[in-house]
Amino acid sequence: MTTDILSAIRWWAALTALGLLALPLVYTLLRRLPDRGYAFLRPAGLLLVAWVFWLTNSLGFAANNGGGILLAALVVGALSWLAYRRRPPGDPSLREWLHDNRTSVIATELVFLSFFALWVWVRAQNPSISATEKPMEFAFLNGVVRSPAFPPLDPWLSGFTISYYYFGYVMVGLLAQLAVVPTAVAFNLAIAWIVAGTATGAFGVVVNLISLRQNTKYDTNEERPLHSSFVIRRSALLLGLVAALAVPIAGNMQMGLELLHGNGVGSDALWAWLDVRDISGPASAGGTPRYESTGWWWWRTSRVIHEYHLSGRSEEGLEPIVEIPAFSFVLGDLHPHVLALPFAFLSIAVALAWLIEIRDTKYEIREPDPDQEQPAVDDQSTTPSTSLVSRISHLVSGIPLPLWLFTAVVLGGLSFLNTWDVAIHLFLVLGAFFIGHWFRQGTTRGLWWRSALMGAALVAAAVITVFLVTLAVRQRFRHWRTGLGAVVALVGALLLVMLLWTWLLAAGVDSGRIINLAGDLGLSLSPRPEGTIAAAWGARAVLALLPSLLAARLMWPWLALYLAGLPALVVMILREGASATIAEPATSEPPDSSIDIRHAAFPLLLILTGLLLTLGPEFVYLRDNFGVRLNTTFKFYYQAWAMFGVAAVFALDYLWATRRKPLSTAVAAATTAGYAILLLVALLFPVYAVRSRADEYRGAARAADGTPQERQPATLDGMAWIARFNPAEYEALMWLKDATKDAIRPPVVLEAVGGQYSGCGRVSANTGLPTLLGWPGHELQWRGSDHPEPGRREPIVEQIYTALDLNAVSFLLDEFDVAYIYVGDLEREQYGPVGLEKFAEGLEVAFANDRVTIYRWQPAAQ
Repeated sequence: MTTDILSAIRWWAALTALGLLALPLVYTLLRRLPDRGYAFLRPAGLLLVAWVFWLTNSLGFAANNGGGILLAALVVGALSWLAYRRRPPGDPSLREWLHDNRTSVIATELVFLSFFALWVWVRAQNPSISATEKPMEFAFLNGVVRSPAFPPLDPWLSGFTISYYYFGYVMVGLLAQLAVVPTAVAFNLAIAWIVAGTATGAFGVVVNLISLRQNTKYDTNEERPLHSSFVIRRSALLLGLVAALAVPIAGNMQMGLELLHGNGVGSDALWAWLDVRDISGPASAGGTPRYESTGWWWWRTSRVIHEYHLSGRSEEGLEPIVEIPAFSFVLGDLHPHVLALPFAFLSIAVALAWLIEIRDTKYEIREPDPDQEQPAVDDQSTTPSTSLVSRISHLVSGIPLPLWLFTAVVLGGLSFLNTWDVAIHLFLVLGAFFIGHWFRQGTTRGLWWRSALMGAALVAAAVITVFLVTLAVRQRFRHWRTGLGAVVALVGALLLVMLLWTWLLAAGVDSGRIINLAGDLGLSLSPRPEGTIAAAWGARAVLALLPSLLAARLMWPWLALYLAGLPALVVMILREGASATIAEPATSEPPDSSIDIRHAAFPLLLILTGLLLTLGPEFVYLRDNFGVRLNTTFKFYYQAWAMFGVAAVFALDYLWATRRKPLSTAVAAATTAGYAILLLVALLFPVYAVRSRADEYRGAARAADGTPQERQPATLDGMAWIARFNPAEYEALMWLKDATKDAIRPPVVLEAVGGQYSGCGRVSANTGLPTLLGWPGHELQWRGSDHPEPGRREPIVEQIYTALDLNAVSFLLDEFDVAYIYVGDLEREQYGPVGLEKFAEGLEVAFANDRVTIYRWQPAAQ
């Protein structure tokens, strides 16, 4: 364990060094935030260095090694120092600011270090890189580290590069090389860093929001001086700590319901009404509760939605995924949505910086005064193109270019980390941009085109940052997003599009879906006329279906409440811009009562975004290979959790700050008490789940009679489980890694092919060496169901293993550049012993023990 502790220290030091590289840059660009962006240093530094590292590798300027990392670090350090040297006049030096704000700096560092150390310990209780998506993630990580340059080789499809968003694995691989940590340990340290980065990000967002509210003591009609010092109070730090605990660590209410249900509390009618998946039946007491076992009872936390068809029947099968960060961290997956989470909070901080930058700075970007006489111009000289150029010049003149570039890099990084997130955070940035101008001008005049141009520019820049080279293959899918305001027009436009699409579907030759849907809803439609297009019949079908569809969708009261809340939220956000600052209260009132109510707008924007993310999948979803909405709810709910989490903590502060009468004080106290109770219930999930996961790997700390018993040692080595349960295979894997470590290009190894979530693909996953085919289903998801290679290769692998004559398959070994043929228990079980004898008779044995033999293949031409 001492080695693991040293690895964790080096990992922390590497992350801290990257953060310090970015400190001057972040200090300058996010200067409007009370903490100057300090809470987001590590994700900013890692993002910038990893981006330069990836880009220089992809363009052939650097190699995937320590030298390439050093080059990237030097570039980022130079840019960071240059930005700092060009900071505005009068801005305090970094040294002065650190001295004046040492309390908040130390608090931020303690938050990061505490959560990092906590989750290093948690991962050491069950470090296994096995089950669920972890073999795939480990394959990507090893593949990235083993590749000589980028794009990295796909370990599960030799000869191809990874066709998935792999930037997060570039980051982890970079840290592994920088900290000199093996990938099996780096996998678990990466999870600990993400927990700490998420906690610190939530802490930072809440501290900044509350500090902005607490420090508003200036005339809102005057520009705020850049050097103005914020006082970060202890109350802000305390509530920031609550957010740091609530967002990444706390579970949902499923654990509390599990406790009640497992102990027989609640009537059958209550559980049927709650209708939480797997605990909607009668409560039962007696026996060992599920949460006391080493089974995967905690899995239900991410599967609480009971899916229903529009007709009302229960849908079984692929249920919606509503994963939350605490579940991800307990499970230990290193999937892109998890890897991107700390950077989501960096993006939230950037959006907040935009709102303050635009709101509190005087930019000359106003529309021309219609009452002012304009210079005479030739009518023919005024064209749409010159008008557009004029608008763009107005926009550019009022935007801080360095912050704009940094925003583009952050959004571009998110698109490469987890493409689902970029549209969400673009919406957030544009919303903040819009609100900032609304507050500054007091009118929406000119804001729509300005926001549209800003969005287009950010999208273009984000795309350019990721696609500077055309080497990374990306999945393509659509996102639907829009700006704030005019909710009626927004909903009307969406309804119009959906109605038009439904009418075209009904009128076209593919009208069978409409007929089937009508049958599910108990409606009968007249027979469809013959012909390619039946426009009139399609219109009648849509009109007949519409009332039943709306009734079926809106039958749930919570959904109707959601819909009613959206316009109210928009009105509240825009109302803040038109409201004056609350007057100074009487001396008997708490000092925090004098606040600028406009600071509630950004948390309201977070809530609005979260509501749209959770409401959207009730109406539309991305139709992928699964054909259902599980991935859409999965990705959208994950970001909504983060936004709701920080907004809720700010809301507590806001309630206390705006209290004026005994009733409002009572409301604030009751709300705080309710939140505290719910948070304590939610924290039961990690307590029980971590214990179950630890007992699963290490064994229970006590026997059934209560006596202590010996446990497996704690470790961060994600491959230790192989050494424990299959030492022969572990020995073979380590030999392969050592024998090929100096290869310029990773050699191809042949191993068994099997279904998803099976043991197949384990050699390539654990070594990073490419194999002919890993999990076929995953490759089809990444490359498209019509990609020919996975379907072609699976029978080829079987043919090589089962053929009786080596000469009959030698051309296949040559075609795929196979260097090693792996024969272990899985290969013998899957392909039988008969065909394997040919390898022993005709090939050199490169490695052998009592259960694994690795043969070396050399093409005849060599």
